[in-house]
Amino acid sequence: MKYIAILNGKEIAVEITREKGQYCLTIENKSFTVDAFRPRSQSIAMLIAGKSYEVGWEKKNGNLFSVFVFNGTIDLQLIDAKKFQAVEKIRPAAPGPLKIQAPMPGKIVKVSVQEKSAVKEGDSLLIMEAMKMQNELKAPKSGTISKIQVREGEPVSLSQTLMILE
Repeated sequence: MKYIAILNGKEIAVEITREKGQYCLTIENKSFTVDAFRPRSQSIAMLIAGKSYEVGWEKKNGNLFSVFVFNGTIDLQLIDAKKFQAVEKIRPAAPGPLKIQAPMPGKIVKVSVQEKSAVKEGDSLLIMEAMKMQNELKAPKSGTISKIQVREGEPVSLSQTLMILE
């Protein structure tokens, strides 16, 4: 599984794979072989390069976590890499009209706005379904919806323009 951890504003790539009863943990291109088990529901005991570690965590809100390690607490966001890429895909690069594009192939479940409607940053624009999961696309900036190019129930392809926000 691939994740993006956001720690003190820095985006850190994290990947966890399992092979032959062991885990491979890759953090920013540095890999570790890990033997691990969960002694409790919100902790994990690990053996990395002959050293033993125990890490606990508490889910705060949404994708915010507090991670407890031997020398303190780390607060971070942990986001599935695909969802992170989807959010980044609709983030505005420059002022002016912005094409809201499909972050993945899927089907439009609900269009939450109408043409000429004003939206604020963070408002729901539409819900699309991909891989049996519903994903809400939100306005990356405040503005007006100038054009909607999809309808509910319609299939969409990767990077297809769904609507234009000015």
